[in-house]
Amino acid sequence: MLGIAILLLLSQSACSLASAQTQNAPPTNLELDANRLARDVLQNEIQAEIDDDSLWCYRELREEQGENKLFGVCQTKDGEIDRLLEVDGRELSPTERQAEDQRIQKMLNDPNQMRQQQKKRQDDGKQERDMLKMFPDAFRFQYDGMQGNLIKLKFTPNPDFHASRRAAQVFRHMQGSLLLDPEQKRLAEIEGQLISDVKFGWGLLGHLDKGGTFRVQQEDLGSRHWELTFLDVEMNGKALLFKTIAVREKVRDTDFQLVPDDLKPEEAFEILRQERRSGKCPEGDCSKAQGAPRPFSSSELPHLCGSTSSLPRRKRTSANFSSSTKNKISAVR
Repeated sequence: MLGIAILLLLSQSACSLASAQTQNAPPTNLELDANRLARDVLQNEIQAEIDDDSLWCYRELREEQGENKLFGVCQTKDGEIDRLLEVDGRELSPTERQAEDQRIQKMLNDPNQMRQQQKKRQDDGKQERDMLKMFPDAFRFQYDGMQGNLIKLKFTPNPDFHASRRAAQVFRHMQGSLLLDPEQKRLAEIEGQLISDVKFGWGLLGHLDKGGTFRVQQEDLGSRHWELTFLDVEMNGKALLFKTIAVREKVRDTDFQLVPDDLKPEEAFEILRQERRSGKCPEGDCSKAQGAPRPFSSSELPHLCGSTSSLPRRKRTSANFSSSTKNKISAVR
């Protein structure tokens, strides 16, 4: 599926590099083999995705279809709960909050819906890992300097690569760069663009236009826990010849806390119901949301509060991207 082909590139990602400066010379103690390094890092990224079962509560700011929506999100082993808090900086009205709570409660009352949601995340995660396994063979990598303590590699299509799956055909039309952490062998950033139109079924089934871009970042939250912090996608195309698609989405996650493995969806909902407008904390106490992530017991049910300027991170697959974006992209097959 085309949506997975593109969005998988957005699943393992990048850290904020605003203050980093580029250096031209490679590390003197590193004999750099760009292709081997890329392969080692991506293999490690796949394994880390499998091994990391940590759960988080956090805030997510989504910019899509001309609106900025702020959500509170909590993860549980049974599924992810999100609750809309603001639209374009405006808090929800009492009527809107009630409707949002009713939406979540309806989902909690339907175990089958929760199971289907969780199964879809698991299936998407597997497909993403399968696509990442192809990435080192689909591209050729070249050393492109240093950015702070991160190694930058450029990637271009490998003409000898032949996609075994239709979804991987997009690789032949894409180039970009990676930022790698050589110590932890983790992918800190991936960005790229379509250098030619991507056609499916000779264009009869649809296409994506040349010039589409994406950028994804992830960072280490501490204790070698890497999580997605930023996603920016801009794609245009057509599905089934006549349906025009336009995807504009930005996602940024902030104000995270580690939650226990046994957190139940109903408890996650209670946490989110206590959420306050960004920057405002109950009794003015934001201490629980500052500094390194701290696990809390499910009985605490703390308020998730604090400034939205920090960059959190948590485990994520394409199933976590907004459904509107996934539906638009996956319509082109």
